[in-house]
Amino acid sequence: MDYTGTMRRLLIRQTRDATLSADQAEGVVRAFDQARVLNRDGKTMLVDFDPCEIERLRERLPGWLVSEQGPPVPVPDHCLHIKT
Repeated sequence: MDYTGTMRRLLIRQTRDATLSADQAEGVVRAFDQARVLNRDGKTMLVDFDPCEIERLRERLPGWLVSEQGPPVPVPDHCLHIKT
C-alpha cells in the first residue's frame, strides 16, 4: 500500500498496565471506520489511522502506547569496507 499522507501511520504497543488483551485492542482499532491494521506482531500493531480520531483511540486503549510513526531515520554504516 502506498502511503498517501491523509492517514497517519501509528505504532500501538501494549504495556504491562494495559486493561485490554492484544485481540481486544485490535478489535477496538478495527471498530473505527477508516482504520487499517497493516501488521500485528504479538502485542504490537502498525495501523493507518484517521488523524482526527487519534485522541479517541488513545482513550479507548488504556495502558497501550499509541504513537505516530515518523519518517525513516538513516542509520550510518560503521562497517569496515576494504577496497582492493
